[in-house]
Amino acid sequence: MKILHLIPVFFLYVVHAAAQSPTLLIEDFEDGNTQNNLGGYWYSFNDNPNGGKSRLKQTAWQKEAFVQTGGYQSAGMFQVDVILEKGNYQWNPYFAFATSVAKSVPNNINPASFAGISYWHKGVAHKVRVETAEVTDYDFYSMRVPASDVWTFVTIDFSMLNQEGWGKKVPLNLDNSIKLIWNLDETSGNFQLDDIRFVKQITYVKQHNMEILPAEIPSPIAVKGNVSNPLNDLSKKYLTKGLNLASWAEANKITSANPKDWKYNEAIIKLQAEQGLLGIRFPIDLDLYVVDRLNVLNGTKKKIEIEPMLYTLMDSMNIWTKRYGLSLTIDYHAYDGSYNRASSKDPKFREAVSSLWRVVAQHFVKEKREDLFFELTNEPCLSLPEGEYIDQTDWTLLAQMMIDSIRRVDKTRPIIFGDTKWYSLDELIKNKPLKDPYVIYCFHMYDPFLFTHQGASWANMGTMKNIPFPYSPERWSTEFRDFGIVDGTPAWVKDLAKRYYQEGNKQFIKNRLAKVKNWAYEYNVPLICNEWGALPNTAKIEDLNAYFKTMGEIFEEMDISWQVWFGIMDSDYKLLPGMAEALHLKKK
Repeated sequence: MKILHLIPVFFLYVVHAAAQSPTLLIEDFEDGNTQNNLGGYWYSFNDNPNGGKSRLKQTAWQKEAFVQTGGYQSAGMFQVDVILEKGNYQWNPYFAFATSVAKSVPNNINPASFAGISYWHKGVAHKVRVETAEVTDYDFYSMRVPASDVWTFVTIDFSMLNQEGWGKKVPLNLDNSIKLIWNLDETSGNFQLDDIRFVKQITYVKQHNMEILPAEIPSPIAVKGNVSNPLNDLSKKYLTKGLNLASWAEANKITSANPKDWKYNEAIIKLQAEQGLLGIRFPIDLDLYVVDRLNVLNGTKKKIEIEPMLYTLMDSMNIWTKRYGLSLTIDYHAYDGSYNRASSKDPKFREAVSSLWRVVAQHFVKEKREDLFFELTNEPCLSLPEGEYIDQTDWTLLAQMMIDSIRRVDKTRPIIFGDTKWYSLDELIKNKPLKDPYVIYCFHMYDPFLFTHQGASWANMGTMKNIPFPYSPERWSTEFRDFGIVDGTPAWVKDLAKRYYQEGNKQFIKNRLAKVKNWAYEYNVPLICNEWGALPNTAKIEDLNAYFKTMGEIFEEMDISWQVWFGIMDSDYKLLPGMAEALHLKKK
């Protein structure tokens, strides 16, 4: 006997009329070929061209995946067994299947005339993406669908789709030909698909997932005082009101030596100075530019040679930031997982990356500017598999080795150190300061996470939207759906939503920072928060302005320097409306 789950993926609502409303069949797989019922064709793509090793058990999937038995109450289905293997691919491994739907006036086919799509699914989790011509940077509208070990009815409401956030924000235009993509990127296993349809109407019944409660403001935690030493003065002078050059050199190896090809060039640096920013944090994966990199990192090769491209990048940023009066932080920032639990315990790896810092420090040893900073390693644990961590003792050991290596050539260059678990302030305050008087202590801050990461696909919050800041009963709802909380949204995110009335306020944030502020006061060491912000793709501009104004006030009140990661710029790197006023940025 089949157990049928009629659950729409966007949230635990009963969908009335979706299955019974007017529909248009896209594919039922009963003909056993690669052409869908509307004339488009099925195709696949995967991570292999970029170093991944994901694959299928079905070696000729075009023939083997279109099965003419089984399926949901039908004589055919799509079925594959996927094996996800990262290999040398930088991001999460994936294998995807897609089919095209052409807009056709004669055949009365127009995706814009439908509310969404429906289909039957069994097997591993996946992400449904709608590819449109307007998106040119792969930041397509999408929604994640959870795994199911029984046939499950899935409804994708087009109005609930969001872009994932890394690319240019563009409207979803369905009044055109589109491609529907099923991206398998979470776990290996069996994936089955059947009876894909356009749906004309999707209707909901209220679920009363949450209560609307008055805002609950916590009692303040007392701050003991401010840090007083020359290094803190230096940090306040140069490291506050800073910007990260995000999503560029930390994510990929830059190969073009022509700044015209760079995401961030001299014109962008100049623009930031003109907009009132005071500092630049330059995240870059330094070891990508080591000659014979793998043999250096595993200790087979002792001598470290640097490709000229690294010096071109660092020197350009050094020249431009000096020219326009901005501080510069060189941030060793890797997404490739090369620093992992195994390598963190490997003496040869520790020696290699410590020596790399010595080479970088030697390159800048004659640079006398006092506003150049070295950041040892961004967020130990970054890009590791879920549940894998770097032990704090291992990271502290490596950090001290890096400092010692730098000090062999530069005795006083200011160094920035953050702790494990994504620069957690809770981890930082468990430790005592390092044995060096020129260290500025760093943490990252994204509270309240429900607000700052709405729309963030990497946090499984890609469908979320309209979370207000601060929390307001007048703008809250009993319905998960109103905030884009879907069936595939993790339980911990739903819990954040249920307690947002307690955490969506200024005092909650101040209390979080009071912990690290009092730690810094006890040891008289300077602090910087050099990653914070709120994703702007689904939050309302008035809420973004309120959040950034609140954070700016808190950092000023608590005497903490800051550099923002995202949320204040548009795609042309110009400040969003209201941001200059919110952060007290004075245009030059």
